[in-house]
Amino acid sequence: MDSYTLYVALRADRCLDDAAVAAVGAPLRPDDEDLCIWRDADAPAVLRVSADCLAADLEAALELGHALAAETQALGPGLAVEEVVAMTDDEQLVWRARP
Repeated sequence: MDSYTLYVALRADRCLDDAAVAAVGAPLRPDDEDLCIWRDADAPAVLRVSADCLAADLEAALELGHALAAETQALGPGLAVEEVVAMTDDEQLVWRARP
């Protein structure tokens, strides 16, 4: 198994404040010390999540990214998944809701 970094971008139906980010972030994998969740400074309606994972290959890591996106989306009503990225230092695989 190799190590990958996952990035997920979700768009809210309204601008997010600190309380909204905390409401989603607190129950999202509370034991995962590598998980980060934040509001995009340039687009305050975009919630970003990153985490590290172990997977057999880049495609498997992207599937784990989709699972992370689904977990996050379930915690925040009005969130739509825009992008999922699985990457290493040398390569990345990106899925976007809109091409």
